[in-house]
Formats: sequence, structure tokens, C-alpha cells
Amino acid sequence: MTLNNLSATQIGRQIIDGELTSQEATAYFIAQIKTHNPEINAVIAERFEAAMEDARAADEARDRGDIAGPLHGVPMTIKDAFEVTGLTCDVGAPNFANIISENDAVVVQRLKQAGAIILGKTNTPLFCADWQSYNALHGTTHNPHNLAHTPGGSSGGSTAALAAGMTPLEYGSDIGGSIRIPAHYCGLFGHKPTLGIVPPRGHVPPVHGALAASDLSVVGPLGKYVADIRLAFDLTVGLEPPASQAMQIELQGPRAEEPEDLRIGVWASDAFCEVDSEIEAAIIEAADKLAAKGATLIPIKPDFSLARHTEVYMMLLNATMGRGYSSSVHARLQAVIDAALEDDTSWPVLQARGARLSHAHWQNWHEERMQLAAKWAALFEQVDVIFCPVSPTPAMAHDQSADFAARKISVNGASRD
Repeated sequence: MTLNNLSATQIGRQIIDGELTSQEATAYFIAQIKTHNPEINAVIAERFEAAMEDARAADEARDRGDIAGPLHGVPMTIKDAFEVTGLTCDVGAPNFANIISENDAVVVQRLKQAGAIILGKTNTPLFCADWQSYNALHGTTHNPHNLAHTPGGSSGGSTAALAAGMTPLEYGSDIGGSIRIPAHYCGLFGHKPTLGIVPPRGHVPPVHGALAASDLSVVGPLGKYVADIRLAFDLTVGLEPPASQAMQIELQGPRAEEPEDLRIGVWASDAFCEVDSEIEAAIIEAADKLAAKGATLIPIKPDFSLARHTEVYMMLLNATMGRGYSSSVHARLQAVIDAALEDDTSWPVLQARGARLSHAHWQNWHEERMQLAAKWAALFEQVDVIFCPVSPTPAMAHDQSADFAARKISVNGASRD
């Protein structure tokens, strides 16, 4: 029996309809992990025996007509950054090793309430802070399409497990591409939702048990099928109490459902960030195919500089990342600032300036973010969707150079940051 060509949505339907048992599905994906994980190293913690017990209980409940939800009895893995009761949640950090979670993250709670069974957890980079997925505790995760290349990060273990057929569904998080990059690198679908509409509580970082979420990081689904992305999103979206006792999120449907009604903004490359010519061509080809079915193509140039847009993001990102830095690290960052020229916008300088922002200066950068958001909103009055690259290149070869800022990629034969 192979379940790899079925979506998680289909597996759930077959279990509910009695065409498949949860025990069969769970045993299948456990076997897939045991077969493929030694080479790929995506799954770094498991609860196989407990999962089989959960599967037996799901089958018994189904026989009684007691269906938890559309994922009833569906096994899945989940990114290590989400707390799962009884498992570690260390995100590759030695100081978090051996801490056993006593509660489930909100996302895990909602997936379980819909019937999902957690098989285990998937690898991340240290503190979820890299476009690759490796760390001192769990080693390197490899891209199933080419083991010499990374599956991306920080949800790299998630997408590697999906692409290798070790799980039918995953859930990730994204502050700087951590859903989008691995989905792109592994040929999958991922969704980075609007900030705050899926509760991040129970996600590490920042720390275990934290209640104050980042103002940039979001959590969202990963899958092999669009239907699974939509299902997992619908199951996890929604406010928490006490806010949910006063109001609920009501999402609107799409403005266009047929190609002839669709306005596509095409932004295939930018002078500030050159894109591999094959990726640029593929984006244009995809847009052209929809245009042949009646869609309207609109070449766009947003009313802002991508360079400045990136600088604003980097300042706010590093203000968030600096939350957990020690005083000695802050002293080193201040030394970088003191030695830099005023117009230096290199990564090390932006990292230092962002991490050392006062709250008053953070508010100024936040205001500029909101001005940019207003320009995006105006742009989306002209188009329904934007076709643009996720990354300048396909999946990069493993590069674990100690100096993150010094790493290079090759774009159209030229080396660049």
C-alpha cells in the first residue's frame, strides 16, 4: 500500500469513510520514516508507540461514529519549534536540550482537536535562524531531491519529511522566509498567513512558555497539495480567549475564481536583487499560461525601493532577534556600530543597529513599516495576486561556514551575498 500519492485531506476522508484505518496509515508513515530518515535526517524526535495507541483509539472512535474532525486519525510530523506534550523542543539549542514540553502549542492543540496524530518532530537550524537546517544537537538535514543540497530553513526538516514521503502534512513558521524558502527548495506548497490570525503561542523561540509573540513571526501550514494547505489553515486560524470571546476572524473569499477575472501583477526580478534567469523565466511562463486563459497581466513596480524596504525589514528583524542576546553580545554589536560609516547598510551593520535599537527609534522604523504596508495595500487595489520569486536561486548546496554574513550564492554565474 502506498499513501504518498494521497493528500492528507484524502487520507482523512478515507479513514472517516472506513476505506482505511488510522492504524494502517500511521504504521505506513512510521515505516517511511524508519526507511528514509537515516539518510535525510529530517525527523529528530518520535513518539511512534504512543502514535499507534492514538491510532487504535481513533479507529475505535470511528467505529462508534465519533469523528474528531477532517484529520481524524491522520498521522503527521511537526516542526520542532512547536511544543508537543512529552517531547523535547530544543530548536538545536544546547541550553534547551532535554526540556520536555508539558503543554501543546496552540497549533498542535487545534490539529489534534481535528483528529491529527503527531508522529514526531522535524529538524530546524539553531533557534530557527538560517535558510539551512543543521545544528549541533541533531546534525544536518538533507534535501531529498539532492542530498548535497539543503532543504532550506528554518522549516527544513518539515519540507524534507514531506518531500521524502515521511509525512502527509506539516506545520511551520516564518519570520524571514522559514516557510517560503523550504517550500521553494523542496518543490512544495507553503502559506505564510497574515500576522496574528493563527496564534503562535507555544512556538520556540522566543522561549518555552512565552506569552509575548514577535511582531514579525507567523506560523502556517506546509504540504504537497493546495487542498491540505487550505484545510490546515482553516483548522488553525482564529483568535484565542479572551479576544475570541468578544470577536472572531471572518476571512473573505478570493476576488477572482476564474482566470478571466484575475489581475496578475508580475514582478519577476529587481535590480536590487537579481534572480536566476531560469526562475525569472518560469515565473513569466506561469503568468503567460494564465494569460492565455484570460487573465490580465500587469507588470508592476511598487511605489518603494526594494533596497529601503529590505533595510526597514532588517532593522525590525534584528530588533526582534536581539531580544535574547546577552550583554556581552550587545557590547560586541555596539562596537560594530561605532566603527561603521553612517551609510553602511551591510548585513553585519544592520544586524548590530537593529539589535541595539531604543524603543523610540524602533517606533520610527515601525512607522516606516506601516507606510510601506499602506503602499502594498494600494498596490493590491490594482492586482489580485503577485507572481514573484521566493529566492534568487533553487536550493543551495550545504554551506555551514561559521560567518553567516560571508556566505555566498551563485546567481547567473556571479557570486553574491
